[in-house]
Amino acid sequence: MPLTLGPRREAARSLAHRVPDAGSRWLRLALLAGCAVVLGACDKSTAPAPPPPTVGFDPAAVDSVLVVVNGVLGTPAMLSLTALSPLLTAAAALPVAPSAAPTIACAPVVRPAAVAAGARAAASSARWAQATGLIADSLLRHVVVYDTAARGYRVSADTSGPSGGLRFLLYQLSSYGLPTVPLTTDGWLDLTDQSAGSALQLRSQVSSGTTSIADYLVDLSGTQAADTAWLGGTATDGVHVLSFRDSTRRGAVGGTVALQVAVSAHVADSLDGFSLDMFAARTSFDPFDYDDTLDFTLTRAPQTVRLVGAITTYCLAPSVGIRISVNDSAYATITNGTGTTPNVTLVGGQPAGTAASQTLLGLKTAQQRLFGWLGALFAPANALLPRS
Repeated sequence: MPLTLGPRREAARSLAHRVPDAGSRWLRLALLAGCAVVLGACDKSTAPAPPPPTVGFDPAAVDSVLVVVNGVLGTPAMLSLTALSPLLTAAAALPVAPSAAPTIACAPVVRPAAVAAGARAAASSARWAQATGLIADSLLRHVVVYDTAARGYRVSADTSGPSGGLRFLLYQLSSYGLPTVPLTTDGWLDLTDQSAGSALQLRSQVSSGTTSIADYLVDLSGTQAADTAWLGGTATDGVHVLSFRDSTRRGAVGGTVALQVAVSAHVADSLDGFSLDMFAARTSFDPFDYDDTLDFTLTRAPQTVRLVGAITTYCLAPSVGIRISVNDSAYATITNGTGTTPNVTLVGGQPAGTAASQTLLGLKTAQQRLFGWLGALFAPANALLPRS
């Protein structure tokens, strides 16, 4: 069988035959060799994209963690506390009910050129340095209930609450995040004052029927607008028990009207052997415009998944920029998509598969939910601080 040349050599030989005065066999061979080198270089310019990273990402293992976290945060009593926490105050006067739902009107937001990594909370005023407690004696044992007409909480005549504190009733929620009518209780939150001298402390207990849902301590100082707090305790769905500790700072961003909340939290489940570590800050300019920075790590041997980046929200529309690593190796990014769902792209440039994409987006959602949940646990205590 005659020897046949490959496509590159055939092309090179064709070029050599077309060159005039190439009568020398040696010149012809040199042309063949040179053309082969040139054509080989051209082939390299069209090399395929690098393969996707192979760092052993296990979506199923992450999904099992998310099921546990969402289960603990998703009990009826905990959902009620999370939604109603901004209203859980024992103010003497009832809030004025809005005549209608506020419309969203976004004005240009003036953002600072640089936001400090963490706004330091203001020190407690001299008036509160000698405080002996957070809850007035006249409120002790009282049950605070929701008033459907005023759309807010009021102190009732019921004195079946804890001897050293207050009880807030929690209710089933409508699709609008407010208690359904007629009111149906899902549980309650007991705040027991354990302050001593200038050290302010509350014990917070969330219960439903005979079941304890959460039990944690809150140490706090400062004012409602600028505070420092520490939370530590447990929460459960009846099967899994999450232990958590959280340090929170809240204060104004210098030179702006923005408010920044910065948290450092650790959550662990001994039953499944996983942990979540979060360093995050939210700088809010108004209810519709805020910036989030986050560093969120899920650890469950043999896998560590870390999300680092920022989410800038303008007029409730988020712009996402998050980098993801698995076991300290770059794995993917989450960025804005063409629709409402962000893009999840592997390091090699290929879109992530369905399973990996859904898991990583679920992890991003879990970080935001955990941030909101920790804020809800602290909000009732913050409402007992002086306004300024």
